[in-house]
Amino acid sequence: MTFSNYQHIVLKGLPYDRGYTHGEQAKQKILDSLAHYHKPGKLLPWDISQRIIKEVYLPGIEKFFPEALPELRGIADGAGVDLDQILFLNSRYDLARVRGPTIRPCPSTKPSSAANTSQAVNGHVAQNGFHNISSSDEPTDIQELQECTTAGFLAESMDNSDVMLAQNWDMSANVFLKDTAVYLEIHPDPSEDLPVMFVTTEAGQLGRSGFNSAGLGVCASSLMSTEDYFPLDLTLPPGSEQQPLLPMSLVRRQFLHNINFANALINVKNAPRHLSNKLIVGTADNFVMSMEITPSAVHLGYPSNGDNFIVGSNHFISESFQASKWNDRYPGGSSWFRAVRVAQKVRPFNTKQLSAEKVTEAFCDHLSLPSSVCQHMEDCTVKNVPDYPYKGAQTTLAHIRYNLTKRTATVCKGPPCMGVFNEYSLPVTSNLSGHKKGRVNGNHSVTNGET
Repeated sequence: MTFSNYQHIVLKGLPYDRGYTHGEQAKQKILDSLAHYHKPGKLLPWDISQRIIKEVYLPGIEKFFPEALPELRGIADGAGVDLDQILFLNSRYDLARVRGPTIRPCPSTKPSSAANTSQAVNGHVAQNGFHNISSSDEPTDIQELQECTTAGFLAESMDNSDVMLAQNWDMSANVFLKDTAVYLEIHPDPSEDLPVMFVTTEAGQLGRSGFNSAGLGVCASSLMSTEDYFPLDLTLPPGSEQQPLLPMSLVRRQFLHNINFANALINVKNAPRHLSNKLIVGTADNFVMSMEITPSAVHLGYPSNGDNFIVGSNHFISESFQASKWNDRYPGGSSWFRAVRVAQKVRPFNTKQLSAEKVTEAFCDHLSLPSSVCQHMEDCTVKNVPDYPYKGAQTTLAHIRYNLTKRTATVCKGPPCMGVFNEYSLPVTSNLSGHKKGRVNGNHSVTNGET
């Protein structure tokens, strides 16, 4: 069985105009996604989500990534929905990860109120205008806690000496079944002084993974640590000033607004956040690395032990994180072998013998199907673990190869073992421009989320 690919949308012009085109062309997909994520138990209840959006994420975007806001407004207008709804989609990763007893309260919460706040976070008490969440609203099918496998390959590994990022994007089968993912080809107005970008994401979002015409690329996979925290200080009344934070998907998009690799890393390091995330990032200048991000730190990894590549999945492996006071919240499962399996598949070809096709073949691994590198659409079969978070039908939504050297994206919908591939290309622009073009984007005045 093969599947037709996701919609490819070309966006040109100033931010609002690009957003409007995005919203207009993907309107039904956006509406379908909103209908799905507003179902009870998918994300936080809307009244809580809306307060987080208005008091935390919107101020964070205005302060730390203001150039994103006109594009987000354009998407909302093009799709005929409120801006809050588009911010809801762009914070989907974050809102799916702030429930349950392992999420700690906002660090600014007064110690004497921490117990009550923890209960409010998990929906057991009414506080600050939040209604009690009924048992039917409790998270029982958290398909949005996706598992992904990502990799970066140096020129020394590839038979054509190109630098490449690759990923299997695994998540709720709803995105696949409703066809709500898109490929966005973004051509900013020359006045913005930004590179051309290609991103793979859900309709209505600014980006999930992607690369740009300067040869910078990013792929992401979920991480969960005990340092993750609920973004609202619930001891404060509604409308109070809260700490402004960025949703993680916008941190990745901001990475792609840079043409200078070091500046892109600075943006990631200094982005104020309340959750963990793993990024595999690279540049056409022949460098790839792993970033295990927590609210207060970035733990780094590089190709080592003779490998000219780096692979990641959904648990922390960095020694610096293991030595920290925080713990991994990953509940166990395929993440413990998926990255290893991909590495085992590509390692025999590690020195100038690895083709793009062999990379994809490695991502077709079916050990422990359906919970494998290449996931097929089947329900979770875990038994006797009542609070296991990865429930419901999961699948590989897309397989992605970003050739940073040639500035091409090769993508398919669904598992790579049965997908139909399309290739898209961007113009090659220099990453050696003057100081103005090499600037750090945004107005960051924080380090590690602290003023």
